[in-house]
Amino acid sequence: MSPFIFMPCECGKSIHIYIPKEKFFKEEIEVSGWQVEYSEKVRGEKFEESKRFAEKLNAEFVDAKSLEQVTCSNCGRVYSVSDLKQGTQEG
Repeated sequence: MSPFIFMPCECGKSIHIYIPKEKFFKEEIEVSGWQVEYSEKVRGEKFEESKRFAEKLNAEFVDAKSLEQVTCSNCGRVYSVSDLKQGTQEG
């Protein structure tokens, strides 16, 4: 499953960020034909579920599939996607 990062911005806005697992882990993930079909279906369902969850919480949902930076829509602060990954490995 692809990672979703739930991050509070310094301004108080909650940002939910989707990062495809291939981008997050920076590697190609090989799967067989049936796994691709199943994986795409599950990925789509989880993606839509996460969007609805962010909406319920009045949070900003960002699809970082093709982004290197995420910008808060409330205050304009810019976060690097690679920095977000490092933050998940601390602690």
